[in-house]
Amino acid sequence: MEDYLKLSILLPIFPLGMTVLIFILLRSFTRTINRLTKPVSILFLISTLMTTLSSLYLFLNHVEGDIPLSKILSIFKTVNIEIHLNELTEKIIIYLGLISSSIILYSVAKLPRQSGYVLYMVSIGFITSLLISGILLLGVNL
Repeated sequence: MEDYLKLSILLPIFPLGMTVLIFILLRSFTRTINRLTKPVSILFLISTLMTTLSSLYLFLNHVEGDIPLSKILSIFKTVNIEIHLNELTEKIIIYLGLISSSIILYSVAKLPRQSGYVLYMVSIGFITSLLISGILLLGVNL
């Protein structure tokens, strides 16, 4: 169970990693990345679905517990920050992932792909990652 609990650190990292990657590419190759709106949308959709499916996997295996980040990441050795994973946080992350995926799919289908669309997708990925991190760090309890 300890190994599954360590998997919970990846939940906010999937969308955050994609956000950082696309933002760096956007800053470096603005014209090119702004033209690649569908691949960018698909990459964000995949990262959000990976988070949702990982949380669903943890939920179905009844993985619960608290894990200090100092055990996983060496940069948090002096700070006592814990990830709290329980049934409610897993459900919230699953619903948040589904909502975020729905927003991305709606955006691909309905929004015009003009300048600013990729930055909009980056914002969605960043907000999703921030919310997931907050949920895990606050540890909602019943």
